[in-house]
Amino acid sequence: MFGLSVALTTPFSKGGAIDEDTMVSHSKWVLQNGANSITLFGTTGEGTSISQMEKQAVVKKLINAGVRPEQLIATVITPSFEEVISHCREYHKLGIKKVLLAPPFFFKDLSFEGVLNWYVSVFIPISTLKMQFILYNIPQLTMVPIEPKHIALLKERFGSEMIFGVKDSTGRLDGTKEFLKDEDLMVAVGDERTLADAVNCGAAGAICGMSNIFPDALAEIIITKKHDEMVNKITNLVVKAPVTASVKALLAIKSKNADWLKVRPPLEAATQAHQLLLRNSL
Repeated sequence: MFGLSVALTTPFSKGGAIDEDTMVSHSKWVLQNGANSITLFGTTGEGTSISQMEKQAVVKKLINAGVRPEQLIATVITPSFEEVISHCREYHKLGIKKVLLAPPFFFKDLSFEGVLNWYVSVFIPISTLKMQFILYNIPQLTMVPIEPKHIALLKERFGSEMIFGVKDSTGRLDGTKEFLKDEDLMVAVGDERTLADAVNCGAAGAICGMSNIFPDALAEIIITKKHDEMVNKITNLVVKAPVTASVKALLAIKSKNADWLKVRPPLEAATQAHQLLLRNSL
């Protein structure tokens, strides 16, 4: 079973650089407390605000510190299929075999065929690398939905070993169930509030931000297939404000380390009022 992958948040120093030491210690902590893997540089990890050079440096630091490459999933978010190919090759050289891949997101009103052709253009040149891809369905940000038929056609051409899974971050259980009709597809959810129901329907786990703070509780939901009212309550508060900054604020409060509040532009740190709301929930 896929289990729990932490959508790792990225710590920054006062000068704005990635705090690699804190990232290492946080990564080890979540892995020791219920997480099966770490997903780097996604939405919660502010991946679109981090350069590829920085990302490579972080991966090398984590591996050198003892985090195994098979415990890492790299997120790739760029509309350029040539950049996707380049980034995947770089991660492959570092030993990472799983990639969370977002769809092309700049041009709007893309046709079904246009999205499919983009994925085909990505996968053909790297099909010999034996990497596994999890397609990232988060249309509320990308404005590009991934349809079950996209996945079916890609699997038909490239195989289910390469087209490994989907992360459904829509928060809609009905949509998750559509992906679950493919019993050979790893389906993970991004919304903690739908996790118990999704697992009961056959989902394999989650890639989610709240596991930065509560990895043990999220892992328990996957095992027991039961809701955790504390997780649901706090998640409902987190989404009342920009989610990435809210997760960081919650982590800052829980760890008593205010450095976690830092985000990179264009994001802004959680307001004092929202921090107080989160603090009172714990």
